Amino acid sequence: MKTQQCAVVTLMIGAFAALAPAALAMPNFARKYSVECAYCHTAIPALNETGYKFRAAGFRPPEEIGKDDGKKIDYGDYLSARIQSRWDTQVTNQPNGVRGANLLSSGASGPRTTTNAFSFMEATLYPLTGAWGKHLGAETELSVSPEDVFEIENAYIRFVTGTEKRFFTARAGIFHPWEGFGASDRPYSNGRPLFQTSPLSARATGVPYVFQPWGLDEAGLELGGDIDRLSLRAAVLGGTLIRWSDEAQTFLAFPAQTGPWKGANQATAALTKAADAPSHNTPDFSANLTYILHANGGGVSLLYYYGNVATPTTCANGIAIGKKDPAGQVCGGEEVDFSNPSTQFSNKLDRMAAYVSYPSGKFLPRGGFQYGSDTNPDRTKFHNKGVFFDGVFFVSDKVSAGLRYDWFHPNTAKLNTQWAVTPYVNVAFQDGLQFIIDYQHRDFQLDAVNHRQNDTLQARLIFIK
Repeated sequence: MKTQQCAVVTLMIGAFAALAPAALAMPNFARKYSVECAYCHTAIPALNETGYKFRAAGFRPPEEIGKDDGKKIDYGDYLSARIQSRWDTQVTNQPNGVRGANLLSSGASGPRTTTNAFSFMEATLYPLTGAWGKHLGAETELSVSPEDVFEIENAYIRFVTGTEKRFFTARAGIFHPWEGFGASDRPYSNGRPLFQTSPLSARATGVPYVFQPWGLDEAGLELGGDIDRLSLRAAVLGGTLIRWSDEAQTFLAFPAQTGPWKGANQATAALTKAADAPSHNTPDFSANLTYILHANGGGVSLLYYYGNVATPTTCANGIAIGKKDPAGQVCGGEEVDFSNPSTQFSNKLDRMAAYVSYPSGKFLPRGGFQYGSDTNPDRTKFHNKGVFFDGVFFVSDKVSAGLRYDWFHPNTAKLNTQWAVTPYVNVAFQDGLQFIIDYQHRDFQLDAVNHRQNDTLQARLIFIK
């Protein structure tokens, strides 16, 4: 990055840190309960103990479970909206849109390129989100990006019963994989750890393994309970499916959010497992445990996920993905017939993760480790593992800054490790305005000699009301 760019970024960060006034909590909850951000957050978007219990109790204080607050419903207390824009500067030898890996004949990565772009990222609506009556709560999160339809990130109803210290919770619908706290909670930077959001392999050069623990919001039923500072959850989920993206030139994972039929004997919807897919009748399963050690982000979390993904191995002509037919044509992702069960197998996978964090004054260290396995077409297994260490410093109740290190090995039997270093600054303004800027240096191991490297600066502007 040029010296002038670094200087401008430094001045921007300093100005934001000096001028940022007190920020509010998620606006609909702030309006209903007349609270500020510190009620639920260590720093937006991560939650403190009060915020974690507030969400678990169906978006109400736990002491109000089973009680009627006597207030007349104001639908302004159940609706919020958010918009996000961003600026990206990326220096990379893997430009966006390149078909497969940008590799030279020697196996080394291709030439470095620089791109700069300002873009509108996403608009999100949160209708009907909050506590309803004595025992019910609901969250709806509908997001849309340019030239895209609504993405359903959350759309569930939650039932809660019990007391402030001991309560049972059940939710059904579409929801995030887990409700984290401390190290398993949302990041203070723009991006999550590599092992949560990176597919094992997605290019059209072989069998795709695209499942990722975070970002695939599935339909399901979750049951659990909270006993003082201990939370336990278990869920049965619809699972995920694979599609090929011509635009991205890669295989992508999608959550299964609909059933096998859309009306009697009608065509299935887009986010549906095919009725004859290898993993159609086998649901996914997840479980997690969280114990809160400290109100301001200190805790231990254990997560487990078991899934089945119908995974393609060959194109419609019977040639293996990434291999050439007699005419020299390579079998690519666009030639895969996802409707043919004979060209797919069931990838039975699992992920186990542990997270820990504990604050020391204004400093909050966080870390996590994941280990998992996937199935080859011949039913043998291969393994992956990853780790991250994150340290965030709370400059004030408005400004936080930190540094995260990630390491991820998608297949422990191959030379394909990744690592990244990400410094970041998070500034929350008054009236729902937030600014997050981070820089990431990421290294991909290609073989014993060659590496691919990305350097990305992202500045994100968020406004929520």
